[in-house]
Amino acid sequence: MRVPLALGSVTVLLATVAFQRADQAPLGFTPKGAAAYLPVEERFLELPSAERIRKAHLYLADQPHLAGTPRDLALAEWTRDRFMEYGLEDVAITTHEVLLPWPEEITVELTAPRAWRASMREEPIEGDKYTQIPAEAAGLPYHAYSASGDVVAPVVYAASGNPADYDRLAAAGIDVRGKIALVRYSVPYSYRGFKALTAQRRGAAGLLIYSDPADDGFAKGKVYPEGPWGPPSHIQRGGIVFDFMVPGDPLTPGWASVPGTRRIDKSQAVSLPTIISAPLSYADARVILEAMGGPEAPAEWKGALPITYRMGGEATVRMRVRIDDKIRPIWTVTGRIRGREEPDREVIVGNHRDAWIYGGVDPSSGSAALVELARNLGELKAGGWRPRRSIVFASWDAEEFTLTSSTEWGEQHADRLRKQAVAYLNVDSAASGPRFAASAVPALNQVLAEAAGVVRDPGLKTSIAAARTERRPTEAGSLPTGSGEELVGNRLGSGSDYTVFLNHLGIPIADLSFDGPYGVYHSIYDNHNWVAKIGDPGFLYHVALVQLWGVAAMRLAEADVIPLDYAPYAAAIARFAAELKGGRTHGEFADLEAAISEMEAAAKALNTARASALRSGNPAEARAVNEKLLQVERALLDPAGIPNRPWYRHQIYAPKHTYAPELLPGVAEALEAQDDTRARKQLHALTAAIRRAAAVMK
Repeated sequence: MRVPLALGSVTVLLATVAFQRADQAPLGFTPKGAAAYLPVEERFLELPSAERIRKAHLYLADQPHLAGTPRDLALAEWTRDRFMEYGLEDVAITTHEVLLPWPEEITVELTAPRAWRASMREEPIEGDKYTQIPAEAAGLPYHAYSASGDVVAPVVYAASGNPADYDRLAAAGIDVRGKIALVRYSVPYSYRGFKALTAQRRGAAGLLIYSDPADDGFAKGKVYPEGPWGPPSHIQRGGIVFDFMVPGDPLTPGWASVPGTRRIDKSQAVSLPTIISAPLSYADARVILEAMGGPEAPAEWKGALPITYRMGGEATVRMRVRIDDKIRPIWTVTGRIRGREEPDREVIVGNHRDAWIYGGVDPSSGSAALVELARNLGELKAGGWRPRRSIVFASWDAEEFTLTSSTEWGEQHADRLRKQAVAYLNVDSAASGPRFAASAVPALNQVLAEAAGVVRDPGLKTSIAAARTERRPTEAGSLPTGSGEELVGNRLGSGSDYTVFLNHLGIPIADLSFDGPYGVYHSIYDNHNWVAKIGDPGFLYHVALVQLWGVAAMRLAEADVIPLDYAPYAAAIARFAAELKGGRTHGEFADLEAAISEMEAAAKALNTARASALRSGNPAEARAVNEKLLQVERALLDPAGIPNRPWYRHQIYAPKHTYAPELLPGVAEALEAQDDTRARKQLHALTAAIRRAAAVMK
C-alpha cells in the first residue's frame, strides 16, 4: 500500500520505498500501467554513462563561458545539436535581449596608511591548466549590476553585512555613512545582493565582499588542490541585483525581453543597486583588514585570518568600478519528447549553462547531466517508447546574473505554461560530493522519495533514500543545498531557475543535487579538475543524479494519474502557520486554520478519488483527477502578488532578501513590519488562496 509522506517523518518511508517494486505500483500508476512502465524504467537506469558525462563535462567546462559571450553561444549551439542528435523534437534556440553588464575596470587600492593595490587575480595552481590562463581570458572579477563610480573613503569592517552588524557598529560609535564597508560572505549562506541593499540603505559609499577562510577556506580543511576548500586568492564573483524584488531583465520587469520590446529606464528599475561593489579574495582582504585600526571587533565577528580583526575607520580605500551596462543577447535551448496521449501536458527539466568562469560544479556538472539525460531518454524514444505526457528539456542562460533566461522564457510562455505544465525539475549543480540534497513543494515529496528509493548510492551501495540518513550533515558544503535532515526539504527560498515556475506561474517544482564540501564557488578553481579529482571522482554521483532526475521526470510524465499529493502540502502549511502564529491572537488566524483544515480534507478526498480511478482503470476518472491536480498549485497564487514585490505571487513561498525561505510571505512580512492592518489583509489573501486550493480539489 502507498504510505503518505508527511513532513518531519520522511525516514519512516525509506525502507518501504526502497522495496516498493516488489509489492506495489508507484504513486499514480494502475497495476497495468506499472507493468508496462517499470521495464522501461529498468532499461533507463542502465543507460547513463559516467565516461560520457565526464567527456561532456570536459567540453562544457573547457573554457570560460560568461553569459552573452561567443563561447556561451557556441555551447548553446552545441547543446542544440546534441538535442537534435538524440532525437528530441521541436528543438530551438530562443534569443532574449537583456541588460547584461560586463566590467571595464575594477580597482581597489589602499591609500592610507600606506599605498597598496589589490591584485584582483587568482593565483595559478601547478598542474591545473585551467588556472594558468591569462587574466584577460578569465575576465575581471566583479559584481554584476554594481553601479559605476570612483570612491575614496575610510573603510569599516561590518562582519557579514547584515542589519544587526551595522547596528553594532553604530553602537560602537562608528558611522558607516559615506564610508566603504568590507564584509564577509556568510555561513549560513546570505545572498550578496542583500548585503548590497543593506549597505546602500545604511548610506555606505561602497561595498567590498570577501571570503574569509573561516567560512570556506583553510579553517574548514585542506584547500585546493589538496582539498575542496578555497585557496587564499579565490574570489567569489556574482550578481548583486535585487532579484528578491523581481528577477529577470531589470528593464523588463514582468514581461519577456524579446527583441524590440519596451524597456523602462534604469532609474525606474527596482532591482538595480545604486551602490558600487566588488569582490575580494581573502589574500587581498587581509591587507585592508590589517590596516584598519579602530576598536577590536567582537569575538563573533572574527574570522580565521591570523590577525586582530578591527572595526576600522582609520584606513582609506579607493574603489573604481566601471560597468558597461549594455543590452546583450542570451540564448535558451529547448527540445522535447512529445507525449503519446497528452502531448500538451509538459514535465520540464532544466539546468543553466552560463558560468562566471568554467563553472565546474556550478553549472557544468548539471549541464553534463542534462545532456546525458536527453541522450538516455532519446535512446528510449528511438526504441519505441514515448511518455504519456511530453518531457521538455531546457538549457537556461544568464542564471548567474538574475535568473535571466528562465524568467524571460517563463514570462514569454506564461499562458501556455499555466495551462499545461505539470512540474519543473531543476538541477543547478549535479554533484560536488556524495550527499543527496533535494528541495521541493510538498506535493512532490512522495514521487521524489520513491525515485530516491530505486536509485543506488554509488558509495554506500544502498538506495539514495537510505544513504541520505547515513551521511553526516558535515558532508554538505557552504551553500544552502544539503541543509536539513529531511530527505526532501519543503522550505523553499530562491537562487536558481525554478523561481519563475513556482513563485510567478504556480507550477510545482523540485531542485536536486548531490552536495559536499565546496569552497571554490564562482572562482577559477571551480573547474573540471576540481570536479574530477575532488567533487566526484569517477563521475558516479553524476550518474546517480541523472538516474534520479530521469525517474522522477518519467513517472510524472507516464503515470496514469499525475503523482502529486496535496495532503503533505496541507500538513506543511499547517506547520508554517503554527510557527508564524506563535503566541499571537489575531482573530484571522482562526479563519486561516479553518481553511487549512478544509484543504487537508479536500486533499484526502482527492487522494481517495485517485485511488478509485486507479482501481477502476477508467481513463475518464483519471482525467478528472488530473485536471484538479494541475490546478492546485495555481490556486495558491494571488494575482496581486506580495505587497512591495508583486511579481512574487505565491502565497506560501517567496525568498527573503537573503534567498532564505520566507514562508507565508505576505503575512510574515507584514508581521515583521508590525503593520497590523496589512497583516489582516494578507491573512485574508492567504486564507482565500488556501480555500481556492481546497475548492479545486473538491
